[in-house]
Amino acid sequence: MAQYFFDIIADGKLVPDEEGMILPDFSAARREASRSLAQLARAERYSGDLPKLTISVRTSEGPVFEAALQPDSGTMH
Repeated sequence: MAQYFFDIIADGKLVPDEEGMILPDFSAARREASRSLAQLARAERYSGDLPKLTISVRTSEGPVFEAALQPDSGTMH
């Protein structure tokens, strides 16, 4: 078991997770990050433009991974 922190970055603005969540392993943290990212995307979609969203996951030992959603700008490259 480890305590994971899920810091949210929306359009470059950091909202640090001060409490964290105790989870059994890395896979559980990855699932939680994916669920949180999907919930944030749904909430942001209703408030207007969907910003780039990132969840930076860390433990007390340092960064573990990032999960990100970068919306399609609608332009063709």
